[in-house]
Amino acid sequence: MTSQPIDAVSIDGLHTVIVLPGGAPRAVLIVRTPYDSRVHLPEAREWARRGIAVVAQDVRGRYRSPGRFRPYENEGADGLATLQWVLHRTWCSAPVILYGTSYGGHCAVQTAIAASDAGMDAVGGVLVAVPALGLGETARNVDGAFYLESRAGWWLQHGDRARSPGDAIPDGALSTLPVTRLGHRVHPPVSYWNKVVTAVRTDSARAEKVSALSCPLLAIGGTYDWFAQDTVDLWTSWGGPSALVMGPWDHRLHGSDRAQHMAQWIDGVLAGRPGTGGQIYGHRGEVTELDQWPSSVERVDLPGGHFVSDPADPFPSVLPGDDLRAVAARPDCLVLDFPAPAASMIGTPTVHIDSAAVSADWAALLAIRRRDGRLVQVAHGLSPHRAVRLTPLSVHLDPGESMAAIISAHSFPRHARDLQSGEDQLTGTTMHIAERDIIAVRVELPA
Repeated sequence: MTSQPIDAVSIDGLHTVIVLPGGAPRAVLIVRTPYDSRVHLPEAREWARRGIAVVAQDVRGRYRSPGRFRPYENEGADGLATLQWVLHRTWCSAPVILYGTSYGGHCAVQTAIAASDAGMDAVGGVLVAVPALGLGETARNVDGAFYLESRAGWWLQHGDRARSPGDAIPDGALSTLPVTRLGHRVHPPVSYWNKVVTAVRTDSARAEKVSALSCPLLAIGGTYDWFAQDTVDLWTSWGGPSALVMGPWDHRLHGSDRAQHMAQWIDGVLAGRPGTGGQIYGHRGEVTELDQWPSSVERVDLPGGHFVSDPADPFPSVLPGDDLRAVAARPDCLVLDFPAPAASMIGTPTVHIDSAAVSADWAALLAIRRRDGRLVQVAHGLSPHRAVRLTPLSVHLDPGESMAAIISAHSFPRHARDLQSGEDQLTGTTMHIAERDIIAVRVELPA
């Protein structure tokens, strides 16, 4: 089939581009994005060659759509209006699938919820990749720790403006105190910054909403992505048939074969056999099939120790997969080696820290000591509590390799610093050096 773009149309005032196949579409993808709908045109033409129509729309206030961009506020209502418009087209007699990447994943999920709330049974499926599920979900990890670097970067690059200039984070901006002032220090200012730093996660409310949905879901994520656990949790709580694809990929999903997974899933939906279960990559190219996300069942008890932490020189965050040997040599952390309880592990680890400290942030990393000498980070987390839920992992160890837990007070600039002065980490300005005494550490790992 050949594709034939239709002239741009306005749906409830929003700029929308439609790409149709040469014949009647066998499916329709609705893509709503703040990242410029026209970026999706090459992809849309490829889908059209497969007989699938694509409706790509700039969300309100972005690129060619008028109004003000209010991130995470309008997408359910605007998505529902777009869905209703599409359903009334003469060329739309095929299942409609809501599709989105990152912020677009939020748009897709919110549209599905809005349709369900309106009593509509018109969504044929939801397909999301590295979904950014809400203002609070992108601002904080599952333990409530603030994502400083990624939020400053996203709001500078995209923010509440009509276009994305791609501004870089100015040197020294991430060290701004109080953190609440960072949005005023950068140029142009981030007018939404106060909403970002005060945002809270809505996991329970979202889980309740999506558990009532009956349409199929495909969620594609990466263990190196900021939103890896959110991707897993969306799959776990979804009410209809749900499929998960997860591997050692970051937010860009390079090397994930995303289009192939999408095409296979869409074919299954159209055949009335939507895929279910998890496909987890990362074990030397092999795929592990899961019916549910594994629980942590292996317990490793480790001794405690002592270190001194200085928020003026905080323990640094590193990228997943990076070599930790240099940072592990710092005096402001505790490195605890232990034999791996299994050669392969998939799941979400938790690190429990037994300490007399009443109010303190705790950072924890898991790493593998490879046979070539590298100390490779495979999971990380930071929490204001003594139980630190780490990021999902999918790893394999060769004979002779072992693991290490690294405990510190900070993970900067990934997360805002614990000022250790009793002041709030986002509104405070006073920093103190503090001693950290740890009685014992318990690591809970999936088998």
